[in-house]
Amino acid sequence: MKTHKLLFIPVIAMLIATAMGCEEDQNKRLVEMAERHLKNQAEQSRRMADLQKEVAEGTRRLVEADAQSRKEMVALQREVGQQRDALEEKRRETAAKRRMDPIIATAITQFGLLLACLLPLALCWHLLRRPVEPADDTAVAELLLEDLVTDRPLLLPAARHHRTLGHQAAVGKRNPDDVGDSDDLVPLGSG
Repeated sequence: MKTHKLLFIPVIAMLIATAMGCEEDQNKRLVEMAERHLKNQAEQSRRMADLQKEVAEGTRRLVEADAQSRKEMVALQREVGQQRDALEEKRRETAAKRRMDPIIATAITQFGLLLACLLPLALCWHLLRRPVEPADDTAVAELLLEDLVTDRPLLLPAARHHRTLGHQAAVGKRNPDDVGDSDDLVPLGSG
């Protein structure tokens, strides 16, 4: 058993030495693993910083694009407002014209009617203002005599049957029985 014990001691020593050696190998591996982990973390941190820079750049561009789109939106709203104002002004003009057109048409009609009524009055006034020349009695007498003599008188009504004065002189006096006959009536001055 002693030999056994003696054999056991070197085995235990070897195991302790191996364990210690393993511990060193294990420590080395832990150190290497820690270094790799640190390198990976540093790489990840660098990547994260790059990503943050890209995100910041993207955010800056997004903010610039948003500001530009807001400017464009404001410009479009201003243009739409101007067009709306112009359209509203045209609508007002059209409404005013629609209100004025019937008034103007009525005024023109009334003016035409007034002019049509005043023209005869103006003509009469002009004729009345014209100096009247005294009529010559002989000219009036000639006009009346000619009207009496013609077959178609202008001033006096035409008689149905005319007897001439010469005819009456040949016939003589009138018969008292013929007083109601229209044939006996002879216009004055007919010859």
